[in-house]
Amino acid sequence: MHQIISVIIALAAGILALSMPTLTRAVNNQTTMTRSDFSTEFAKMILKRAKAAEISSMLDTKVNPCNDFYTYACGNWHHSNPAQLFGDLMTDKFQMLSKALDRKLAALLNNPKRGDNLILDKIKDFHNSCKIVLDDQETYKMNLKKVYQEFGEFPFLTKAEQEQEQNLEFNWWLTVAKIQSTYGKEIILSSDVMGDLKNNSQPRIYIGAPEYSTPESSTKIVNIVQEILTRAHLQKLFALDKKKAKEIALDMLKLERALKKGTTDERLGKTMESLVTEYDLQDLKKKYEKTLDIEKFLEISLNTTELPQSIYVYDESYLENLVKVLNETENSTITTYVLWMLIQDYIIDNNDDEPDVFCADKTKTFFNKYIDRSIYEQYRSERDEKEIYELWDNIKKAFRNELMGDKLDWISNSTREYALQKLAAMNLSINAYDEENFTDFYGSLEIDSKNYVQNIQNILRNEVKDDNIFELDELNTDKDEAQILSFTPAYSFLTNGIKIPVSMLQPRFFWDTNYPQAIKYATLGYLIAHEMIHGFDDDGRTFDKDGNSREWWDQKSTYEFEARRKCFQAQYHNYKYDGKRLPDSVLQAENIADNGAVKLAYSAYMNWLYSQRSNTPNIEMLETLPGLDFNNRQLFFINFAQVWCEDVQSLFKSHVASADTHAPGMFRVIAIPIVYILAIVPGLMPWESGYRFLSFCHVFGSVAPWCGSFVYHLFMNIERGESVYYTLLKLDMNSYLSACHFKAINIANANLDNISKLQLNH
Repeated sequence: MHQIISVIIALAAGILALSMPTLTRAVNNQTTMTRSDFSTEFAKMILKRAKAAEISSMLDTKVNPCNDFYTYACGNWHHSNPAQLFGDLMTDKFQMLSKALDRKLAALLNNPKRGDNLILDKIKDFHNSCKIVLDDQETYKMNLKKVYQEFGEFPFLTKAEQEQEQNLEFNWWLTVAKIQSTYGKEIILSSDVMGDLKNNSQPRIYIGAPEYSTPESSTKIVNIVQEILTRAHLQKLFALDKKKAKEIALDMLKLERALKKGTTDERLGKTMESLVTEYDLQDLKKKYEKTLDIEKFLEISLNTTELPQSIYVYDESYLENLVKVLNETENSTITTYVLWMLIQDYIIDNNDDEPDVFCADKTKTFFNKYIDRSIYEQYRSERDEKEIYELWDNIKKAFRNELMGDKLDWISNSTREYALQKLAAMNLSINAYDEENFTDFYGSLEIDSKNYVQNIQNILRNEVKDDNIFELDELNTDKDEAQILSFTPAYSFLTNGIKIPVSMLQPRFFWDTNYPQAIKYATLGYLIAHEMIHGFDDDGRTFDKDGNSREWWDQKSTYEFEARRKCFQAQYHNYKYDGKRLPDSVLQAENIADNGAVKLAYSAYMNWLYSQRSNTPNIEMLETLPGLDFNNRQLFFINFAQVWCEDVQSLFKSHVASADTHAPGMFRVIAIPIVYILAIVPGLMPWESGYRFLSFCHVFGSVAPWCGSFVYHLFMNIERGESVYYTLLKLDMNSYLSACHFKAINIANANLDNISKLQLNH
């Protein structure tokens, strides 16, 4: 989902810059962040009441939670956090975390340099160079010209005769190889060194598609906005008229979309190993020799002449499509596209009057790791970290109990035994970059407080290491990956580990020492459990405990897994969002993780709760919040649901649904209502004498349709003839009939009660 969020945020920034430059203004905070003291009982009570008020503010209590739990939990989110066309196109809890971190970053960057931290001083100098660049557009454009002229000239800036001559001279693959070698920028074709899928301790060279800013499945509205932004930047940078700029923009975007069509849709559920093809280098070179010299491309892009004989091609359909597309595209368009992609990192994407937000974001992009660490040190707590690792251990125990119990007996014993080994080997870390040697990495980096373009060149060059490319090193993580790890937990197949971003540990959001454990398990605990299950989902189950691609599921267990995956596929495809069904996706990793994570987090919480009862008899009362009429179990599920409160601008809803493998927030909640019904509804019922039968009717009426529907969908793909199919269908229908009958008893009773009251009043 991170890619979709980043796309929407980028589009929002562009729309703001073009249309409403004075809509928002960053707040300059000249004070250093200090730790607040909340150790007194009074302060703790204030924190709890504030959290209760926050939870209550999102609720729409007019909605029956049994009918629509998501709207009940999040119905008022959009009032205080509205998505707007000329503002935030999408709002959610993770964006709130990011904005809170941005406020801390603003305070950090706007404080004057003190001279006692050379790295932070360099970061502040970069931030300053960004803020003042708009004061001298001529110098900015002159410096930008030096960047792209190192590799060529835009055809639309040359005369017709010169353009024709230049097109004959321009070699796209040689140029993009040199760009990657110099700046690490991957355009059209990408080469990289990563661990072998089957033995990740061994480095291998991969060649394939670069990361594109928008997915192949982008909707029409996103394409339109992309075209408008590209056209506007072309006009501003090169003084082109609107018609010419639009023509160039459309040609470039047409080329990019044609290239992206060659990538395999991740919704097809292909494993990483199935997308990798191993080639002898000379065979690969010969196969594509009419289009490019792959051997030379790899030597230049990776800065080496010591290529191995074996090369991995990732998703070869992209490479095959690339040959076709480039052969059908004008050389001038290819040249323009390559140079345009080269300068993307340098483009100013905001209005002259509003540099602060853009510059803070740009600074965060290039210095993400150090900034995360610096801000985290302001609120870091050994006690909190210890508690997080205890929560992690409890969730692992809950999953281990599940694997050892009877509920997963559809998985064979041998497969479950190895799953237990993989779970035991799985690790969790807080992504504070404690092991990074920032002094060494940034020591030689030169930053000029007045030269924005030159600074970016220096930063990008600094990230391209001259080390042996076959030494696997995590330090030089791609800046896009570092940004992803800055605001969302992530599981890595290759390390069998989970990383928690420090932004999620900001006090008074998902986590605070003074909050009930119900909240902690329902939020951060649930998100950790979600990532844990990724180790055993569609993709995760094809990697072993050491992060190597290996088939460790036996045939029976694989068959049973596939049957259940199909149930998820049918269930989620049946949901409608913005009037359209969610995509029919083979890949169900995110939905599997969502469903399993709630169960694991709740199970871990209940285990913790039971362990406290002997020493703390009133633990369930302590696990509530003042001012909220919820017991601890209800508090758990309310907070779980509110993790996914969101609002999406109506024009972009179809993009969220079609381009993201995660379900929209509402379906990440309502897709698992049976858990809520069984845990929450009984607690809402008046079980006192005289109401027990009616309470039973209400609970049974709530549960029955979900049970019948679940059984029907679980076995709907079994081919046993019409009689079995219609039996399942009858079960589904009877469950709804039962629900109607039992709820009718409650309705009739309520009507009789009201009639009696009316008669008494008269």
